[in-house]
Amino acid sequence: MKAATGSGEVLEYLVEHLAGDLLDSARDLVLTVELYVAAARNPALRAVTQDWMARSRRSLERHFDPVTARELDALVEGLVLHSALSTDPMDRDQIRHALSRFAR
Repeated sequence: MKAATGSGEVLEYLVEHLAGDLLDSARDLVLTVELYVAAARNPALRAVTQDWMARSRRSLERHFDPVTARELDALVEGLVLHSALSTDPMDRDQIRHALSRFAR
């Protein structure tokens, strides 16, 4: 996303990151959900998740204001959980449509 020149391009990078990296492996999705649950119970693991969310927001803040970056980061986290738990997860076009609302 560092190379992106505008919010539309950032969102395309994000679509590819989600669909191509984060959501591509069923095993990784299960591990992510397990980490979320473990972090909810264990403050030390919660610190790990807080760190990765902060890094994600900082990356988004290169292209969006802090409030939008936080909201977009939450949407990404929600999309990951939704994909892990859904029998009908969103496809690339649906993810692109959801994220495009932030490009206005």
